[in-house]
Amino acid sequence: MSMVLMGQEKVDFDRFESEEVNLQTNGSVFLSGETIYISIFSFLGSSSQPSSLSKIVYVTLIDNSGKELVSQKIAMNNGRGSGDIFLGTNLETGHYKLIAYTRWMLNFGKQHFFEKDLILINPYRTNESGIPYSDSSKNFENFSDQKQYSPFLSINLEKSILKTRKPLAINLLAKGKDAIRGSYTLSVKKVDSLALLEIQSSKDIQLDFDRNLNSDSLIAPELRGALISGKLEIEENIKSKKNITVSLSLLEEDLLPEFALTDEAGEFTWVLDELPTSQQASLAAINLKDRYHFKIYDDPKPDYSGLSFELVSINRALKGVIERRSVANQIENAYYQFKPDTVISTLKKTPFYSGIEKTFLLDDYTRFNSVKETFTEIILGGAVRMRNGEPFFKVETSNFIEGNEEYPTLLLVDGIHVTNNNFLYNYPATNIESVTIVQEEYYIGPQRFSGIIDVRSFNADFKSQYMLNIVDIKSINPIAVNKNYFNQHYYEDQKQVQSKIPDYRYQLLWRPVVSFQNDSIFFNCFTSDVTGMFEVVVSGFTSSGQPVFVKSYFEVSN
Repeated sequence: MSMVLMGQEKVDFDRFESEEVNLQTNGSVFLSGETIYISIFSFLGSSSQPSSLSKIVYVTLIDNSGKELVSQKIAMNNGRGSGDIFLGTNLETGHYKLIAYTRWMLNFGKQHFFEKDLILINPYRTNESGIPYSDSSKNFENFSDQKQYSPFLSINLEKSILKTRKPLAINLLAKGKDAIRGSYTLSVKKVDSLALLEIQSSKDIQLDFDRNLNSDSLIAPELRGALISGKLEIEENIKSKKNITVSLSLLEEDLLPEFALTDEAGEFTWVLDELPTSQQASLAAINLKDRYHFKIYDDPKPDYSGLSFELVSINRALKGVIERRSVANQIENAYYQFKPDTVISTLKKTPFYSGIEKTFLLDDYTRFNSVKETFTEIILGGAVRMRNGEPFFKVETSNFIEGNEEYPTLLLVDGIHVTNNNFLYNYPATNIESVTIVQEEYYIGPQRFSGIIDVRSFNADFKSQYMLNIVDIKSINPIAVNKNYFNQHYYEDQKQVQSKIPDYRYQLLWRPVVSFQNDSIFFNCFTSDVTGMFEVVVSGFTSSGQPVFVKSYFEVSN
């Protein structure tokens, strides 16, 4: 029996419409040491429906020279995704931009991307040359507590005046089916005089769909997952670089390796259905000696040459506001271990071959020192053979014929595709925990495998040794991990412990993805030790693409 795990498919990209993205953040003015929280909406075509075309949105922080400072790949699910960017103290005070786009958007013109203006203030640096500290107040707006309303959604607050460290109940009401089926972002944050730029909201964004596809040099969308392209550079004198199978294994994740075929130039593209959150990967080529190496191409990027930046002037009267917010920020960062965000863990998947394998736990048998003896005496259906003085591992499938091994066995050790059989052959068998054998043929991507051998070492020791000695390790741009953002609670039975921990949160609550099950949804958060005016902002889009921006206020006092 043969099993096909993945197949190659040809896609008619001309039938796809253009995409647009909209990026919402928890503010537009930030201090060094703060975090930009990001919520992303993507839309497909003139219908303004959530896009399921691209699985990844690229988000980049750009300085006024057009230099990329921070880049993130953010996974999208039904047109929604979220991430965050921490602003380090190495950044200068000035005007920055957040750029967001999908690979598919780059086919519709060099300026086809979303941009959002940000102001960064670095209070830890002395005044940089060319950054004036002006007495003029024209570049920042006075605070106004006037609410903002929407016909689609409203905010009801349980109280408008609260004491410090007290609960606030927030009730969001959606008006009509279009609003209920929409998707939104919720932010609860202190308002201060650093509003140098008006927050760019969903109501300010006009979706501009361009149907003029540039098909001359088409950039494929990431339909199924992340695309990683590169070139196999071979030192051997071989006739053709075409149809060589190359593999990618993620070193920090236990996922199935990805396989691709090279073209005439030795170029290839891996399609990673399971999005990588690790940065290191091992690369290998099947049936080639060690005299080759890989070149990984950079992800495609838009042209930033048309971006415009303005000089930032900071009013001297803001010195006290900046100092107070900076001190609060330093205290919060110092106590981050008590208020961490948590990574949303994905369910551990069962192996793709689950149900037809045989697993041998070596501690259940008499231990042998060598891998060869272990396979000979314990591993039924698996074998170690010698060919031209080199060991190779083989599974005896149902159509296995000795001496006729046209297709290789897929050899996995600690999740890595291993092509250097000598390293495993000489590896201490006492360090191996288990060996799993699958006696069926598999097609994985373009490659046919005659069975599978899946070896696991104790504490993934083989993986660490293989990384140090053998494997060609490359860095890839990983997907940002999905997080549950911290929400402080004060409970009666924890008051004594919590009273000793300072609480200077300016950001009280951040929920990047808010969806309704019915016409009402409740949220709870606690105020901090910071007093003053706070805003509750809900922004997003209804199911038909109508922009929503609602704002309400409350006050915190001692």
